[in-house]
Amino acid sequence: MHALSQFLVSTGYRVRHEVPNMGQSADLVATRGRWVTFVEAKMRDWRRALEQCRAHEQVADFVCIALLGARPSAELVREVESSGYGLVLVSPVDGECRWITTPARNRSVWQPQRRMLSESLRLIRHVD
Repeated sequence: MHALSQFLVSTGYRVRHEVPNMGQSADLVATRGRWVTFVEAKMRDWRRALEQCRAHEQVADFVCIALLGARPSAELVREVESSGYGLVLVSPVDGECRWITTPARNRSVWQPQRRMLSESLRLIRHVD
């Protein structure tokens, strides 16, 4: 997850790990300006990541999956694109990160829960 964090930090995000959200925890939350991006990072079980991402739709402007691997399956790419999620591939060799699919903006954010998340984020130290 270090390579992913550094990739996001290098593009202007503030990154926090293991952020609690409605009884769950997001692997990574990246903020830039007023925009909040939730990322579920997986080594292999991308179906589990999809389930987790659905729960984050209530509070995140953008939802993404980060997957360790050389190439995503066509099924994963279809699922991600149909859900509007982003997909970042992390190379198992050198940790290089690259976007496969950029996320679409989620317009279904539940504002009361988002305000609670924003308050929590202020208390969590971000990655430098």
